[in-house]
Amino acid sequence: MKLLTKGLLIVAIPSLFELLLLASLFKTQADAEEAERWTAHSAMVMNKAAEVREPMLLESSRIRNSVIVNDPKPISRPEMWADVEIKMGELEKLVSDNPEQSRVAQEVRQSIASYRAWADSARERMENGKRDELVLQLRDERGPHRLADFRERLNKFIDNERKLGAERDEDLQDARESQTILLMAAVLGSIMAAGMASYAFTRNISTRIAVLTDNAQRLADGRELAARVRGSDEISMLDNVLHNTGERLIEASRLAQAYREEVEQRAGELAEVNTHLRQQTQDNEMFIYSVSHDLRSPLVNLQGFSKELTHSTRELSEEVGKLDLPEAKTEKIRTLIEDDLPTSLRFIQNAVTRSAGIIDAMLRLSRAGRVEYQQVMLDINVMTQRIVDAMSGSIRSREAVVSIQPGMPQAWGDPTAIEQVFGNLVGNAVNYLDPKRAGRIEIGCMSVDGAGDGEGLNTYYVRDNGLGIPAGHMGRMFTAFQRLHGNVAQGEGIGLALVKRVVERHGGKIWVESAEGIGTTFFVALPAQPATI
Repeated sequence: MKLLTKGLLIVAIPSLFELLLLASLFKTQADAEEAERWTAHSAMVMNKAAEVREPMLLESSRIRNSVIVNDPKPISRPEMWADVEIKMGELEKLVSDNPEQSRVAQEVRQSIASYRAWADSARERMENGKRDELVLQLRDERGPHRLADFRERLNKFIDNERKLGAERDEDLQDARESQTILLMAAVLGSIMAAGMASYAFTRNISTRIAVLTDNAQRLADGRELAARVRGSDEISMLDNVLHNTGERLIEASRLAQAYREEVEQRAGELAEVNTHLRQQTQDNEMFIYSVSHDLRSPLVNLQGFSKELTHSTRELSEEVGKLDLPEAKTEKIRTLIEDDLPTSLRFIQNAVTRSAGIIDAMLRLSRAGRVEYQQVMLDINVMTQRIVDAMSGSIRSREAVVSIQPGMPQAWGDPTAIEQVFGNLVGNAVNYLDPKRAGRIEIGCMSVDGAGDGEGLNTYYVRDNGLGIPAGHMGRMFTAFQRLHGNVAQGEGIGLALVKRVVERHGGKIWVESAEGIGTTFFVALPAQPATI
């Protein structure tokens, strides 16, 4: 059952009780109003009876006065009897629903008629000069002139109505007492019904919410949840959600533990691979260094012997001229000595020179991975200005303009290595300027405040408007012995590979953006501060 339904029942039960009590209240209210109406009716009847009695008594007095003053005119006036008739009719109408009172009212009417007949006879006797006879009758204590019959019947009528009014007033008081009792019962019953329903509802809800809160706390603490809350309302639904969430968290925790163990295993494997790769790289560098170093001696010997052969060839040419040989053989020998042998020797010397250059590049590359850096805070402005001054001859010869952004932030690195990085980048920018337009080279920094980015690196750049790099060559820019525009500048294609190795050993990054025919920008990100351990 939903909470809304339970709440409606809690409201409905006391409301139904209140409706029953309210209906009883309406019934007692109607009874009280009816009793009050009848009480007022009895009072009205008695008042009307008093209105009937008043003219009758006045007529009796009026007859006595008329006898005294001997004037028959005021006696038994028709308008007076018409007024009495009207009031008597009204009185009979008021008691028409009461047969007993109706009967008594008829008796009153008859007594009135009897008195009217006597009054008419008294008037007639006064008009006929029988006043003395009338006086004698008036002195008699009994007779119709005394209104005894009228008074007796009217008093009986009034006494009956008074008793009836008392009974009705008693009924009115009983109805009002019942109304008061029912009203108190309605108030107390409503309070008790509402209290009991609220207590039952609150106890049920609070108990279930306590279990729900305990399950929520258990879920937050990672403990096993208590039994599910029974029912089909929102609380049980929420408890089901908590249990489902707990089951999913347990499953997620189990999967996370499995993933963590797998990651740790992979990390261990990766660490072993990295250790093996570092060891292999060091072995390779040592091998390259050893091979390069060992190859230098034969090459030096080969270069020295080739030069010695060149000198020997000149001497041999002079000795051939002293020999007495046929002219044809002498000419053939001279051709071999002065033409073929020098040409072969130049090929040998050129090959030795190129091999020596490659070996030197390999030695520099191997040293870049083994040299111990002495890192300090570097003034990049001073360093780049020194590089530009050193290359001023080449820059002037290319009619280029180099601008250095003032106030570039410092970087943390080895002075010699970082100067080699910027020197290589600026040298490349100068070497690969486009001869078709005025050269322009910019050196600057993208980090304004020098605090470094999220990784603590300040990003510097060297931008030129030179030949640019084709998109297909961008992926090989930092690979050793890869050269672009080889006819523009000399070199072994080892510079950018060395730069990348130096920057990465400093914990930095390097990348390039370029558009062929527009220019190239090299970005170098270097630590802004010493690394914290």
